[in-house]
Amino acid sequence: MAIDVVLSGDRRVLWGLAVTVCSALEASSGGLNIYVLATAFTEKDKDDLRKSWTHHNCEKVEFLEIPDSFLKDFRSTKYLKSKSAYSRYFIGLLPASISRCVYLDTDLLVFKDLTQIAQLDFGTNILAAVRDVSVRTRPSWPELCERLGLKSESSYFNSGFLIVDLDAWRRELIEQKLIRVSVEKFDQLDSQDQDALNIVFEGRTLYLDVAWNISQYERPKSLDNHIVHLIGSIKPWHARYAAKFEIPYFKNTIYDTFYRFLDKTAYRGLRPLRLGGLGAVIENLKAGWPTRDMFVGKIRRTVAKLQRAN
Repeated sequence: MAIDVVLSGDRRVLWGLAVTVCSALEASSGGLNIYVLATAFTEKDKDDLRKSWTHHNCEKVEFLEIPDSFLKDFRSTKYLKSKSAYSRYFIGLLPASISRCVYLDTDLLVFKDLTQIAQLDFGTNILAAVRDVSVRTRPSWPELCERLGLKSESSYFNSGFLIVDLDAWRRELIEQKLIRVSVEKFDQLDSQDQDALNIVFEGRTLYLDVAWNISQYERPKSLDNHIVHLIGSIKPWHARYAAKFEIPYFKNTIYDTFYRFLDKTAYRGLRPLRLGGLGAVIENLKAGWPTRDMFVGKIRRTVAKLQRAN
């Protein structure tokens, strides 16, 4: 029986999306059904991705359109400007026959066999995830609990790899709960949807071994049997990633592996436009340009701070 895999994104992550699925297909010992919660993809984008995933383990590829109107009330931040990350809230749009799925971010190198999740016992939990590197590598983080209202920072998980009980998700109206938290806590969610997911699923999460979602900054010696998460705002498809080449691991392991997979897709041969460093400069300027949400959030937080002071 094929494993159902869902991803979400917009056109800015096409290369990462192609690589994440390509690597997952190669690592799998069985069939995968691929569902993409897509924001503003063109027909050519979809055709390119279908061609990229021509593999004996790929049983199905479907694109589910997420209209901008679904995302307009959410907040973007300097770190994550795209609101497409919130598209995963609408995972219930997958066919009603699907009772369990794997969610993958679009910046993963997958070297674990996703068919292993078929036998996972959730107990009373709705999600399975890996504790975030930020809480695994520091003794305490009281600010996190205060900001999000969590009972323990050690429960905070990274949302880049999730196994979801879709029956429970629909039954318990998780979509509506996530939307409400995201809107009501507009100014408190530094990590956007990941923070909201942690609030909603506190006490309802099964924690997995770190090999299912290990950060590139932890530099696993071997990528075998790991899912490596390319966390951070700068990805291998950005010209700015070249600055990491001073550390050989990021060049020889991460970058080279990413492009080894990209060259198996419809995006073969494409590379970031560096232009002698000008490409990185342009990217930095775009990254630093504030969004309307950032202005609104700044004003709201300033007003709230003044009100508290008075």
